[in-house]
Amino acid sequence: MYRPVPKELSILSIGNSFSVDTMEHLANIALSLGVERIRLGNLYVGGCSIAMHHAHAVGDMPVYKYYTNEGNGWSCTPEYKISDAVRREKWDFISIQHGSKDGSRYTDPASYERLPALIGYVKALAWEGAKLAFNMTWVGEPYDTHAELISYGRDQLLVYRLITEVTQRVVGAIPDVVRISPTGTAVQNARTSSLETVSRDGYHLTYDVGRYLAGLTFLGALTGADIRPVTWAPEGVCEVARRIAVESAANALACPYEVTQSQIKE
Repeated sequence: MYRPVPKELSILSIGNSFSVDTMEHLANIALSLGVERIRLGNLYVGGCSIAMHHAHAVGDMPVYKYYTNEGNGWSCTPEYKISDAVRREKWDFISIQHGSKDGSRYTDPASYERLPALIGYVKALAWEGAKLAFNMTWVGEPYDTHAELISYGRDQLLVYRLITEVTQRVVGAIPDVVRISPTGTAVQNARTSSLETVSRDGYHLTYDVGRYLAGLTFLGALTGADIRPVTWAPEGVCEVARRIAVESAANALACPYEVTQSQIKE
């Protein structure tokens, strides 16, 4: 069922603040699970949508902050291009993150229409062993002020269902996308637990358990490894919260598009 934990792992994310949330603790999680050499890259433009990523790619525009981590913390290089990041390493996985800064809607299939072209651009530059992935976003809290959530009457579960549907029907239909991380499902799973919140501002994830949860899910989805033996957790994450994060991520990996109720009662 599970794949062995790889000894070496390299992941590039073409993303935004959601990819920052997802990848923040990824190196420590991977090392805790037995990865011996880790190389991470994250191309960041705040709120960057698929359409914006595509425009930046075809224009070869140096508009990203490029964050890297080899297990010793993150460093940043400004004014970076997608092409340079893709060609920089023999990445095992290259993940794409959607955003809504330009008015794109996570629930709207039309906002994904540039994804095949963006993937084609990346594949033409990447080494032949790179696998393409997509990181499914999560839904904000009901009090969040984002327009998309408001337009659905702040019905969190409805928006979650619509995101899962478009992810399966549109993203899942692209043959080159070989991994989809059900990060949004892991967040919904955690919301059934005793955790007070996994959001720091209604939408972005908390710096400790929220980002930990996302990193666990992302690593498990990409590698197929069992994330349950992880021992490391960020500072401020108590043992109960650690167990809930691991449970929520594992349940999302088992049932990527359905909410699973937490069984941890503490």
